[in-house]
Amino acid sequence: MQFYGMRLSTIRNSTAAAAAAFALAACGGHGLVPSQNAAPGFNAVTPFAANPCYTKAVQPAWIFRGSCDVTTLPPKGKSIALAPYKGISVTVKLGKNTSKNGAFVLVDALGGKAKDISKYKTKTFPPITPTLLKSVIYVEAVNGTANLKFSGNLIFTIKKKQFPGKTCPLSVLTGTFPKVKWFNSPFSGKISGGTMTFTVPGGALGTLFPSGLPKGPLYFNVACK
Repeated sequence: MQFYGMRLSTIRNSTAAAAAAFALAACGGHGLVPSQNAAPGFNAVTPFAANPCYTKAVQPAWIFRGSCDVTTLPPKGKSIALAPYKGISVTVKLGKNTSKNGAFVLVDALGGKAKDISKYKTKTFPPITPTLLKSVIYVEAVNGTANLKFSGNLIFTIKKKQFPGKTCPLSVLTGTFPKVKWFNSPFSGKISGGTMTFTVPGGALGTLFPSGLPKGPLYFNVACK
């Protein structure tokens, strides 16, 4: 099984780090972290507004137009919290890793009727099959470190008033463009009230990405049934 990010990264694998550097420079050269000292107006970006994140320089393929954070990933790990977008909040805690402050972008979108994902090479972003799963949120990560590996856990948290089901797998877009499809990973979210949490051991990522996360964009979805 080939993961989409692996193959797409061969198209533009040299652009990810430069892209993030471009966005950082455009926002004053600061890492855009989820705290009060983040660059004003970027994390809480208004959808569809002119913004460095909504460009091919930062997102080499499909462009998501939800909340975005452009930052760097230290080897000790980092938490990235996106500003609430249409009632949904996304937080990703990245554990210890092999990055050396490499560029890292996280951005979300709803897709579908929200029309917040631009076409790539005339192709519409592929949705999760609505007859089987009801999508909650799409998340794109643009990784600037080749063969990125984690030794600590990855914790992925979604906050929403109500979820459209109780069984919610974490899915990954796989294949080779333009023939891509969604793969439901063995990781399922645990729901407590309005919070859903995925805990992925760093070592378990090796079953999905044997060589580590590739450079370039990777696409994930949380959906429920």
